[in-house]
Amino acid sequence: MKKLYMLILFLFAIVLLILLVFYNRYSFAYEEEKSHDYISKNIDILEENLNLEKQYALALSLMISKNKAIQNALVSNNQQLALYEIHKVLNDIKTSTKIDNIDIQIHTRDTRAFARNWDTSDYFGVKLDAFRKGLLRVKETKEPFVSVELGKRLNIKAISPIFDEERNFIGSIEVIMDFKNIKQRLKKFNLSMIALLDKKYIDIAVDLKEHKQLGNYFVVEKNYSQDLFEKLEKNSKILLKERFFYKIDDDVIALVPMKSLGIEEVGVIALAIGSVNKAVYTYSLDELTLENSEYIYNANNREVIIK
Repeated sequence: MKKLYMLILFLFAIVLLILLVFYNRYSFAYEEEKSHDYISKNIDILEENLNLEKQYALALSLMISKNKAIQNALVSNNQQLALYEIHKVLNDIKTSTKIDNIDIQIHTRDTRAFARNWDTSDYFGVKLDAFRKGLLRVKETKEPFVSVELGKRLNIKAISPIFDEERNFIGSIEVIMDFKNIKQRLKKFNLSMIALLDKKYIDIAVDLKEHKQLGNYFVVEKNYSQDLFEKLEKNSKILLKERFFYKIDDDVIALVPMKSLGIEEVGVIALAIGSVNKAVYTYSLDELTLENSEYIYNANNREVIIK
């Protein structure tokens, strides 16, 4: 009887051990799935805000392409008139929206530089088709186009064709925006980011050559999250992209591919996300609508509206 009792006790212990192993595996898998889901939803927020900025840039580009003074400047080859008008437009935008991270460039019908607000060098007539694929696309299709595009810088470029009164293609206009507005909106969600360019493209993006480096990447903008920069600098393994995400201190850091014209991967966006287990996780994308004093997030439409 004693032997039978010991056998039953032994078998019970074995079953309990097996159940414990399965429970631990299930718990680990559940936590991993929970983390992946949480990170994916935050990446969605980044991508939606990036798309929002693209659409804003494209809307500005389309609006400015209708400007009669700019059309006349191209027809009459009057660069000074074009420069006066784009500075006027930029001042109006800054005054009415407080947005000051916009540049404008006008191109001729044969993709030469005609007028740009940020450059005082002798650029007039410089050919741009050697490295500006988006510009060539608009010239060929006569349709507006927006993307993150690699040029002397890496930023959002929205290009619209310009036509004369007879609907003849006479050039194009380009609205250029960096990632400043996106970074400000991401703060509402306790997110921070750094855009990084793969160093193999630095001979194209020559304006970034003096920027900070992290491993095989150049930091795209001069103003960036110092805290995130230091974490990436101290944990260089993150930039090897061997895992979907890394947990560093109180943050989860994920690398999101950044593609020029939506095709060629030219770098990454390092996205710092508050840990899923921290109290910072104060919103849920599973809700239909989330609203506070600063923004509205509609999960059904995947839309962020900043108040």
